[in-house]
Amino acid sequence: MKHDTAPTCQHCGTPVPPQALDARFCCAGCAYVHELLVTEGLGKFYELRGSTALSPVAPEALRARDDEWLQEQVAAAEAAAGPGGTARLDLAVQGLTCVGCVWLMEKVFHSEPGAMHLDVHVARGEAHVEWQAGEWDLPAYARRLQQFGYLVGPAGDQGNSSVQSAGFGRRVGLCGAFAMNAMAFSLPGYLGMRQDFLFASWFDIIAACSATLSVLVGGSYFMERSVNSLRQGILHMDTPIALGIALAWLGSMAGWLAGEAGLKYFDFVGVFVFLMLSGRWLQQGMVERNRRRLLAASAVPGWVRVVGPEGLERRTALQDLAVGDTLLIPSGSICPVGGVLTSTKGSLSLEWINGESAAVDRCAGQAVPSGAVNIGLGSVEMRATETWKESLLCRLNAATGQEGSRAVSSRFLAGYLTVVLALGVIGAGAWWLSGHGVVTALQVMISVFVVSCPCALGVAVPFADDLAASRMARLGVFVRAGSLWARLLKVHKVVFDKTGTLTMENPVLANPAEVTGMTPEARKALRKIVSSNLHPVSRSLFDALGPDAAPGETADATGIEEIAGQGLRWTGLDGRVWALGRPGWVEVEVEVATQPADAWFTCDGVLLAGFRFTDSLRPESVEACEALRDRGCKLYLLSGDREAKVAAVAGQLHIPVTHWQAEMTPEGKAARVEQMNQEDTLYLGDGANDVLALEAALCAGSPVTGRNFLEHRADFYFLGNCLRFMPELLQMAGVRSRAVRRVLAFALAYNAVAVALSLAGWMSPLLAAVLMPLSSLVTLGVVGATFRGRSGVFVRNRTQERREMEQTMRRGVGPLPI
Repeated sequence: MKHDTAPTCQHCGTPVPPQALDARFCCAGCAYVHELLVTEGLGKFYELRGSTALSPVAPEALRARDDEWLQEQVAAAEAAAGPGGTARLDLAVQGLTCVGCVWLMEKVFHSEPGAMHLDVHVARGEAHVEWQAGEWDLPAYARRLQQFGYLVGPAGDQGNSSVQSAGFGRRVGLCGAFAMNAMAFSLPGYLGMRQDFLFASWFDIIAACSATLSVLVGGSYFMERSVNSLRQGILHMDTPIALGIALAWLGSMAGWLAGEAGLKYFDFVGVFVFLMLSGRWLQQGMVERNRRRLLAASAVPGWVRVVGPEGLERRTALQDLAVGDTLLIPSGSICPVGGVLTSTKGSLSLEWINGESAAVDRCAGQAVPSGAVNIGLGSVEMRATETWKESLLCRLNAATGQEGSRAVSSRFLAGYLTVVLALGVIGAGAWWLSGHGVVTALQVMISVFVVSCPCALGVAVPFADDLAASRMARLGVFVRAGSLWARLLKVHKVVFDKTGTLTMENPVLANPAEVTGMTPEARKALRKIVSSNLHPVSRSLFDALGPDAAPGETADATGIEEIAGQGLRWTGLDGRVWALGRPGWVEVEVEVATQPADAWFTCDGVLLAGFRFTDSLRPESVEACEALRDRGCKLYLLSGDREAKVAAVAGQLHIPVTHWQAEMTPEGKAARVEQMNQEDTLYLGDGANDVLALEAALCAGSPVTGRNFLEHRADFYFLGNCLRFMPELLQMAGVRSRAVRRVLAFALAYNAVAVALSLAGWMSPLLAAVLMPLSSLVTLGVVGATFRGRSGVFVRNRTQERREMEQTMRRGVGPLPI
C-alpha cells in the first residue's frame, strides 16, 4: 500500500491536511504561534525541539480565559510572603513536550523584573514559580504563555499524581541498586570463591539482604496488586510475577540457611524484581504523561455565584444550591442547573448538551436548561428551578470511564500457572523417587519455578505499549488507558457524534476571500469585535483571522455593545462605528450584493463584507471512514442536532439511513450504544451529552475541546482537526498485538527449553541469572523489529492523490488511473 507523504506542520510536526489554507501549517493556531516566535526572535525554540512532535495549537487556546482563580491564588501567595517577600505557587501547565518548551517558558519568565525562580517539570506537566511579591504580574505571565499555546491551571490533583509517580521512580531506583548489590556479591561465588574465605559468609549475607530489600520495596507492589485482584475473583498478570518472586526468594533463603549453593537465587530475585518494576514504570509513565498533558477538567466548577436579596454576590457550592436561588452566570460559563432567565435577554449555546451548534436567544421568563453556556459578552442572571443533584449536568458529571479488559486473559494465566506448578511438583517428585534426595528435588522444583517467571512478558509488553503510544502521539493521539490496545482489537463498530467530532466545533467560513480582501484596519476592527465573543459566528471569524494578530495583542471587549439576537457594535477612538451581525440589522448605504450572506460586517453604514458559513467535516473524514469500512467496521452516527444537518453529514460519509439518528437525548444515545454494543463498539464524542454513551461503549475517544470534560473520561484523546488517525489507531493496535504474540511465542519456547534443562537437573543459579536478562533483551528486540517492519502511515491521503493525478492529466502524461 502506498505510504502517505503529506507535509508536516512547521510548528508542531503533525501532518498538514490537504484543505489547510496554508500548506506550511496544520491549523491557524500553529501559524499564529510560529509567526510570534519568529517575530520576537525566539526561533531557537525549534532548534531545541528537534524532531519532537508538539501538540497542535487550537485557536480556542488563544482566546481570552477566565483567570479569576489565578488572581485569588496570587493574592494568597503574596499575602503569605509579605511585602517584598518571596511568593511561591505551583501550577499545572498544558502543552509541555520538550526542552524547547522549558527554554521558552524561562525566556519569557526572566524578561520581566521581579521574577525570581522557575522550575518546570515537563514529564509532570507542572511548574513551580517564585517571584517578589508585588513586583511581578503572574496572571500577565500566564496570558503571555497562552500566546505560545501553553495553558496554565491550578495544580489540583496533579500534585498527588506526581508524588505517586515520583515515589514509583524512587522504588525502581532502589530496586536497581539492590539488584546490582545482589549480583556483585553473588559473582565471586560463581567465579570459584571458596567457602572458607574470610568474607564469604558476609557476601552471602549482603546478597540475601539485598534480595530481601528488593522483595520488600519492589516485590510488594506486585504482591499487593495480586492479592487485591484475587479478592475480586480476577487472575491478573501480577499473580505469576508475585508468585515467581515469592518462590525464588523463599527457595534462596532456605538454600542459604541450609548451606546449599544450588538453591541460592538472590541475584536472580534482585534482577527480576528490577526488570518487572521497570516495565511497569514504563507502562504507567506513558499513561500518566498523557493524562497530565491536559489541565484538570474545568468545565463544571464546584461553586457558582449567587445573588442575595440585597444584590450582594456570594460563592455557593453546587451541592448547596436551592430552588429559587438567583444565579449569576458570567460570559463563557455553564449554567449548572436548570432555571428561568431573569435578565432581559441572553445568548446561549446548547451545543454541549444536545449537539445543536447554532446559538439560541432567550428572553426573560424563558427556560434555561442545565448545561447551557452563556456565549454573550456580559453576565446573565437566572433563577434556579432545581437542585444540583436533580440536574442533568450532575448526572453527566458523575459518570466515569472504565478500564476494561487486560492484555493477558485470566484463562491463559490460569493455564500457565497450573502447568508450571504441576511441572515443578512432578519434576521434584520424580527426582526424589529416583533416590537423589530432598535437596536435589527442591533444586529442580525451585529452578522450574524460577525460569518460568514471565520476565519477557513483564518487560516486552510495556515496551510495546510505549512504542505504540509514541507512534500515535506523532499524529496527535494520546492514550489514557493502558488496556485500550487489547480492547481496540475487538472493535467492529465505530459510533460518531456529529458536532465537534465529525464536524468542526465551529462553523467554517465558506468565503475566506472576504476576510483576506479587507484592509488591515478593517481586519483589526473585526478581530477586536470577535475576540471576546463566544458566538459560533465570532469563533469562526476568529479562526479565520488567527495568524494576522499582532504579536502581544490580547482580547479586549471594552466598548463593544451586544444587541441580543442581532449582533455586535463597536465605536472606535476615531468615532467610526463598526458592526457585525445579521444581514439587514444595520442600514447600509450601498446596494447589498446578490449573493446571500449569514452575517454582515459594516463600518458607518458601509457594507465591507458578507460572510457565509457552513458546517464542515473534519479534514479527511471521508477517507478515514472509507478506510474503516475497508477494515470491516460498521459506521454509525448519533447526534442531538437537527435531522436535516445529521442527514447531510451522513450522506457525505455514506452512512446508511438505518445507521444514523438525530435529535437524541444523552440517555437515548447511551441506550442505543448499549443496544448495539457486543463488546465491539468504539465511541467518539466531545460533549457532556456523550458521557453516558461513552460508558456504554467498549472504548471511547474524544477531541480536545478546551473544556477538558470528556477528555478526562475517554480512553484516548486527540489534538488537531484531522480524523486521519482513526484507521491508524486500529492498525497500531494490530501491530502491537502482533508484537505481543511474537513475544509470547518466544517466551513459551524459551520456557520450554529452560524447564527442560531444570527437569534434567542442569539449571544452576548462574545459568538462570544469565538467561533471564538475555531473554528479556531478545524480546525487546522482537518488539522493536515488529514496529520497525511497519513504518509510515497506513491511511492514504486520497485528496492529495487526486490532486497529483489531476496535475498529471493536465501535463498530458497519461490517463487517470482507475
